[in-house]
Amino acid sequence: FSPDGKRIVTACGDGKARVFSAETGECQLIIEGEHTNAVTCCCFSHDGKYILTSSFDKTARLWKANNGTLIKTLGHENWVNSCAFSFDDQLIVTACDDKTVRIWDTQSGQLKRTLAGHQDSVRSSCFSADGNRVISASDDKTARIWDANTGVVLSEFRFNDSVRSCDFTPHSFN
Repeated sequence: FSPDGKRIVTACGDGKARVFSAETGECQLIIEGEHTNAVTCCCFSHDGKYILTSSFDKTARLWKANNGTLIKTLGHENWVNSCAFSFDDQLIVTACDDKTVRIWDTQSGQLKRTLAGHQDSVRSSCFSADGNRVISASDDKTARIWDANTGVVLSEFRFNDSVRSCDFTPHSFN
């Protein structure tokens, strides 16, 4: 959902992202022509101005939410399984099939940090509310919490099977 709850964005296997009215279900925008493989994830920025997509075409892409204009392409060496904004929209995190998590500067599109240590594909990642931590979920049967500023692993959680998704609570708590 967009921050105001009025729009929905979907990631589609045909390489397109579609924006719909949450009230009427009418398709308002089709973002197409750049991704060359399935779109794996999509989200609105917290200010509602941008849409972020990730794809099996080894990219994440930043678009204007009002008209679908491509702003930035973030290149990777392998499939990009998920993407998310930090809560202040200053950073982007991507989860990659090359076993890494990457942190990008939203404005410049520059790679700020690569978080390496998973032993298999990373399926999901996102920022904590304060932007200081990243959580990642991997096929290596672990979820990890990283210091977003240093790349140090703060915690690791082990499971009996692959971990497909992860998230932080949206609010800080004691």
